[in-house]
Amino acid sequence: MSIAQIMTHRNRLVTTAADASLASLRDVFAKARFQHVPVTDSSNRLVGIVSVKDYFRELSPVMDSASDPAISLFIRSRKVHQVMVSPVITVNENTTVKQAAALLLQHNIGCLPVVDGQKHLIGLVSWKDIMRAALTRPAAPAV
Repeated sequence: MSIAQIMTHRNRLVTTAADASLASLRDVFAKARFQHVPVTDSSNRLVGIVSVKDYFRELSPVMDSASDPAISLFIRSRKVHQVMVSPVITVNENTTVKQAAALLLQHNIGCLPVVDGQKHLIGLVSWKDIMRAALTRPAAPAV
C-alpha cells in the first residue's frame, strides 16, 4: 500500500509561512485536531515543519514566570522560522506504508510531509494514519 492511499491531501492541510508569528500557530493548534503544521514558501515548497511540541518547547521558559500580556507579546514577536524543524524528512506518493513507518521509528518523529520532486507539498502522513491503515487493512490469507 502506498502513502498516496492514506495521506491527508494538501487541500485539507493547514500550512503556515516561515515569517508568521507564533501567535498564529497558537490559534491553529487551539482549533485543530492535528499536531503538525507544514511551513511552505509562496510557491508551496516545503521549507520546514512545526509541531505543537516545538511550539510549547519555545514557550516553556516564559510560561511559569511571565504574565499573560508578556506571553502574548512573546508569541507575537517570535516567528515560525525560529522554532520550525528544517530540513524536513519527507516521502513521496510512491513510498510504501511500511517504508514510512520505518522512517517514523528511525527518526522518532510523528509525521512525514509528502512532496513531489520539486519539494512542493502534496500531503502529510502521520503515525495515526499508518496505524489506521494497519487496523483497517484486510488480513493476509492463512497459508
